[in-house]
Amino acid sequence: MDSGPEQMLQRVLGRYPDCPNLPPLPKSSGRWSESDFDVFVASMGSIVPPGSGVEADNAETPAKEEHALFECAPRRKTTIDSVDMEQLASDSKDADVKNKGKADACLVTASSVFMVDRAAEGLKVEAVLTKFDQCRAAALQSISGMSTQSLVEQEGVGILLSDIYYAVESSTLPAVTDAVTVESEIDLPKLPMLPSLQSLVDSQGHTVCTAVFGQMFVDMKTMMLSQNSDAYNRVKRPCDNVFGRGVPNCNTVAVRQQLTAKWAQQHPKQGGMFKPSRYLLGKYAVAPSDCDTYNTLYHPKVASVCEHACLSAGETFCCAPTNAFFCKFISTLPPGSRLNAHIFVADTENDGTRALFVFEKDSRCALCALVVYDGPLPATLYEEEIQAVTPKNAEALLAWAGQGVAKGLACDLSALKSPAH
Repeated sequence: MDSGPEQMLQRVLGRYPDCPNLPPLPKSSGRWSESDFDVFVASMGSIVPPGSGVEADNAETPAKEEHALFECAPRRKTTIDSVDMEQLASDSKDADVKNKGKADACLVTASSVFMVDRAAEGLKVEAVLTKFDQCRAAALQSISGMSTQSLVEQEGVGILLSDIYYAVESSTLPAVTDAVTVESEIDLPKLPMLPSLQSLVDSQGHTVCTAVFGQMFVDMKTMMLSQNSDAYNRVKRPCDNVFGRGVPNCNTVAVRQQLTAKWAQQHPKQGGMFKPSRYLLGKYAVAPSDCDTYNTLYHPKVASVCEHACLSAGETFCCAPTNAFFCKFISTLPPGSRLNAHIFVADTENDGTRALFVFEKDSRCALCALVVYDGPLPATLYEEEIQAVTPKNAEALLAWAGQGVAKGLACDLSALKSPAH
């Protein structure tokens, strides 16, 4: 039969003569159309059309309250440094793609440094992350033609932001009015993941700072991780084509392996748990101006929220430049949310002030972050510090602070006395 599964598969493989070995076909492939086979082959098996159950078995399905949803692509017309994002979205053919066909392929957006981006001694993280958000949104829309609004309206999916890693790379920072570029790397390695890495690069080609965003597709009805392969593919295939990894061949396999290693984010090990020497208790109330169109804390505000919490506790170490941080968004934070900020501070001689913030709402952790103030550049976080920024450890720290219970901790609190005692 000309239209049988094997015949359709062979026709698709004929369009990709250099395609490497594919994973085994799922049982449901007997019900696939030729376009389904094309999706499977072109993605080298990373996208399995609906009905197989493969992705459903492998995907994590968090409860509704475990993550906050954030805007990743524009819902309405806005601008980036006076560049119309709708115009940029229509100019995808002229997009400036750097290192096409390699693991660090990125879309380059011209920008400038303004007063809002600079402090006396360093970068203003909130402003830089806002610039990244605008450029990331424009990059995604210019490449795929899909915005958050169109994804929601046409496919019923949104983009969930689960975590951010940020680090300053250079001690030489661009001055106000200096020309810079934002380099945006976007990958769709496997449904429902959509990680992105962005860099601020000065006019000499030096990387000033980088940020890695953990993003995933989420079903807007259930608020669970999405298994909508059609929506995922509508973004993935244009991205792969623009970045030069759309044709399945040995080259693409090598690039995929490099990307897998990159997104694993290996951090240096310190050799011991994060060990704070001081415990502080601060407060923060989420203002309407802190929130986005989802009526929850806008993600670039995280560094500023930590600064306000530090100041409310009577400390000023946050006045030093924020050189690195890692945060996890655990639940939504609408306007008016009143938070207790549990701050665990490690004062070091040569590695800056390193502070773990656990923000408590309604006796549960809503946001957790580890921030490095000052210290050597390029800045870094240790693997043990990353492990301390988890919902499980945050809840254990709340139990320690409120009840004096010290079980399941991923950090060493031996130098501290629980306020519950």
